[in-house]
Amino acid sequence: MSIKLEGGFKIFWSTWTGRVGLALLIILTGVSLYTVTALPVAEISSQWNNPQYWVDYPKSGPPAWVNLFSEKKLLETTTLIASSVQLSGNTKSIDLLYDYRADTYPSYLTLAVEKLRYTGTPPVLVLTIVRPDGYSVEAARLTVPPPRPGESPPILRFEQAPERILISSSDEFARNLAQLYGDRFDMLVSPNRILQEGPQRYLMGTPREDSITPLNGVYRFTLTAIQSTGETSIERVRILIGGEAYGVMGTDVIGRDLATGLLLGFPISLFIGVITSVIVTGIGATLGLVSGYMGGRIDNIIQRLADFVNNIPLLPILIFLVFSFGAKLWIIIFAFVAFGWPGLTIVTRSIVLQLRETQFIESARAVGASRLRILARHIFPHIAPFIIAQIIFFTPSFILLEAALSFLGLGDPSLPTWGQILELGFRSAAVYLGYWWWILPPGILIIITSLTFVMISLGLEPVVNPRVRGRTRA
Repeated sequence: MSIKLEGGFKIFWSTWTGRVGLALLIILTGVSLYTVTALPVAEISSQWNNPQYWVDYPKSGPPAWVNLFSEKKLLETTTLIASSVQLSGNTKSIDLLYDYRADTYPSYLTLAVEKLRYTGTPPVLVLTIVRPDGYSVEAARLTVPPPRPGESPPILRFEQAPERILISSSDEFARNLAQLYGDRFDMLVSPNRILQEGPQRYLMGTPREDSITPLNGVYRFTLTAIQSTGETSIERVRILIGGEAYGVMGTDVIGRDLATGLLLGFPISLFIGVITSVIVTGIGATLGLVSGYMGGRIDNIIQRLADFVNNIPLLPILIFLVFSFGAKLWIIIFAFVAFGWPGLTIVTRSIVLQLRETQFIESARAVGASRLRILARHIFPHIAPFIIAQIIFFTPSFILLEAALSFLGLGDPSLPTWGQILELGFRSAAVYLGYWWWILPPGILIIITSLTFVMISLGLEPVVNPRVRGRTRA
């Protein structure tokens, strides 16, 4: 058997479709393994449809690398993060630096504080921003709630959700900027005007000839804890400087990072395609073997059942199951399995009918071999290459079918898939608005994944059917 496997692989590897398909499959598998091991899949899946989690991200933002091909440079959204912050003793502040190099201003500024613990008196957090010209302005002030009755130190705050301050909408910040421009630049500007035009414009700009121009350079964000007694620790501090572009693959209308959704689509698509294909092929091939070899009443029952199931439309049944049990992944796999086996059963039966009348099967019956032994040792090895090829061939069909169902809104909403990304893109008119980064990547990934298994199937064709070997070799 090892010689047959080695010879079959040599025939498969001799075709260019087999080599390309196997290389793509290795890449897809590697990306899937990286995703499930390096990313918190369960956490991301639970947050994927939570708009509050993505509130700080730009909406419908293109990828940051578009600046390489555009004359107008878009400001990239940047997050400044400090983790495990200890504000105690003489160290009552932390600094985060941002190198601002752009011709446009940030669209918003946000401060987020997550899981703050303190002892002693409740601290007051003050965020101060020092500009490249040395001038500083107080941007935000956060008073931490005092202990509740019966609560003992250390006191924990902002545990369930981070405390978020939208700096760019703060009246106090606008007044501080107005005072800065009046004192340092002798320029009278009202806080209301600053709020209307955007405080970030005045923060990261400088007056020049009766206008505000961008002030490029390093900005220092200093978070200080004002506390008479005790210590303060913060698990994470985030300062978000919102721009027009974000990340590797951009964002959708909710602000979700499309790169994360596309990565999670790899293991989900492969799981649905491979698992469903293996189960469907196992059921269909087993019933086909039994039906073709046993004959008689058993053959008639299996074939009539296959004909009946094969003529039931899948889409109405799936819609009924989704509305009855909810849009769950196991519902989709169950529907694929329940209605996907009849075709293979019919084809396998026809192959077994031919093998049943061959001389080596007659010889096995003559020496008293049982039906199970004949099926397992004599018939199955002859159709095993065909069955393996069917597993590979069915996989892209189920991947495309799941993507189509997700595109119709029948997919599992708790799992980000390529079909769901496409569905939301079309529903949000991304095609008409020119949001190509929202439509092209998931569509291309669906096509590549499907072509991977199609190429592997074409590479296996000369292994299964020797008559085509001469025509398919590279």
